Formats: sequence, C-alpha cells, structure tokens
Amino acid sequence: MGQMFAWATPDFLLDYMTLEEVIFYYNQGLEFEEMRASLIISKLAEALDDKKKQKKPPRLNREAPDKAAFYKHYGDKIERPGKGGES
Repeated sequence: MGQMFAWATPDFLLDYMTLEEVIFYYNQGLEFEEMRASLIISKLAEALDDKKKQKKPPRLNREAPDKAAFYKHYGDKIERPGKGGES
C-alpha cells in the first residue's frame, strides 16, 4: 500500500488507522491502479493499431451572436429587475 500512498507507512497504518480505514484506502488505491492500467493498455492498443480517435471538428461559426434576432424572439419573455434591484 506504500506504493499507492506515500504516507502509508506500516507504522502509521498500525498506530493511527483502523482495519476498516486500511481496507478502504487499499480498495480505493487498487481501483485507481486498475483504471490507470486500462488507460495505458487502451493507449498502447491505439498506438499499435495506428488508429487515432476522431476529434471533434473545430467550431466553424466564431461570429458574435445575432442579438437583434434574439431580442426579436425572446425580448418580451425576459424579465429584468428595475434599477436599484426593484422588480
């Protein structure tokens, strides 16, 4: 368990932690290591297959939104507080 958590020395585990806490941290560390191993294996398989995952295409419309059309459709439905926070 010391490889998963640097602070988990045998003395610390025996002196300051209950058995339930030790088992909890062990299970959490084991799940993390399994997840990390599966990610490494998937990246390795991807490299060996010479396939790359498809990335999302960049967003083409980088123009500012059409505020006039927005207010035309939704302007009467927007409720704004009055000045000074009054409704």
